[in-house]
Amino acid sequence: MLNMMIRFTTLCSTILACLVALPATASIIEVNTGSGSFELHANSMNIMGSTSPFLTSADLAVAHSILNDWGIDTNGKITILPVHTDAGLSFLTLIDEETGGGDTGSNATLGITSTASSSLGMYINDATQDAWQLIQPPFGSQTLGATFAWGSEGSGDGFAWTDLAYCDSFSYSFNNLDGMDNAFDENAFQFVSWGDEGWEVVSTNSFNADGTHIFTGITIPGPPAALIIAALALNRRRRRH
Repeated sequence: MLNMMIRFTTLCSTILACLVALPATASIIEVNTGSGSFELHANSMNIMGSTSPFLTSADLAVAHSILNDWGIDTNGKITILPVHTDAGLSFLTLIDEETGGGDTGSNATLGITSTASSSLGMYINDATQDAWQLIQPPFGSQTLGATFAWGSEGSGDGFAWTDLAYCDSFSYSFNNLDGMDNAFDENAFQFVSWGDEGWEVVSTNSFNADGTHIFTGITIPGPPAALIIAALALNRRRRRH
């Protein structure tokens, strides 16, 4: 019995040491759409080097260009993906396709409400033009309420939560303000992840009949952290038998 306790104590010490040594940044986000859940894996893009909250049209164009190069069509889509950026792990929402020239008009609108941990940063495109408000209580969570407006031919919009860490969670609520005359495809939402073959679409969704769409997300540990946590759980189960 004493030897078993010593081995367990040693294992716990090793696991804790490994967890402390792990990188502080997360790279996997688990998304739940209500009809199912899936994981999104991040990869790097050289964007968001400007000062928060300014997400430039040039940054959006870079993100679209990279995804297009991997065969992902972003025109008429709301594209959602995790990206390692100059602002840390970021959860990026690309609204329609931005080619880099900025707004070409204002014939499309989309309402978004998103709540996230108060520790996160936020970047938004057209920060001086779109109608938006970031409510930041002194503790708990913060909420972005925004009406995005853009020209659907050649321009787009977008925003991102930044500097995500393990267990940060967030929720999104979209409202298609254009009704039937909207700028989006039938499967308006596409969730993109980095996989063995590069960037790929792992899930698509449509607006509901009432023009809304809701999902939640949370950052989760990936290897090697998940393997270490699993090892601890397995050892605890064995001790009960």
